[in-house]
Amino acid sequence: MLSYCGNRLSRHSRREQHGSAMVMTLFILAILTMVGLLAARSTTTEVQMAANELRHRQAFYAAEGVAELVSEVLEQNIACPGGFTENTERGGLVQVDTPDFWKNKPVSTWLPSDGSDSASFRDMRIPVGTNENAPHADVFIGGEPTTAAGNALQSTSGYDGIGRSAASHGTHILYDQIIRHHGHLQTEAAVRIRWRHVVGMEEPCTP
Repeated sequence: MLSYCGNRLSRHSRREQHGSAMVMTLFILAILTMVGLLAARSTTTEVQMAANELRHRQAFYAAEGVAELVSEVLEQNIACPGGFTENTERGGLVQVDTPDFWKNKPVSTWLPSDGSDSASFRDMRIPVGTNENAPHADVFIGGEPTTAAGNALQSTSGYDGIGRSAASHGTHILYDQIIRHHGHLQTEAAVRIRWRHVVGMEEPCTP
């Protein structure tokens, strides 16, 4: 009788041990699941951060790449005393909103925009288009004249003390090109580039 009871108790103890092991296993599985979910969320966040950084870099390089085209259009505008004859498309790529933008004074308090903000405006849009939500660049140009440092040369003629001198100087206009690029998914980048124009070196006017 005692032997029977001991065997019965032994079986009962084994069932409790099996139950405890199952609970422990479920607990460990729950912890591993949470760790896996946290790792997946962290990976997703890192991927999103990398994608955002890529888009911002693309917007910056696009803004920087527009500068060379803007410089060419600026030189064309300076060549015409009154600027372009009208708001026009230059080569079907550049939309000029200010015909004589080469006369602008420099500003530094705002970025160019499509004009929806009354405190700002743009001189040109690249590329031509009306969809302001599509990727494009808004450009403002402002410049001020400055005089280049002169130089002098003097030579003497032997003991006679007869000399000749010559001096030269030039006038430049230093322009700030403010380029604001609107990229995909509302990314933006802005660059300010200094451009120097030598007065008197203009090409023929092509309005």
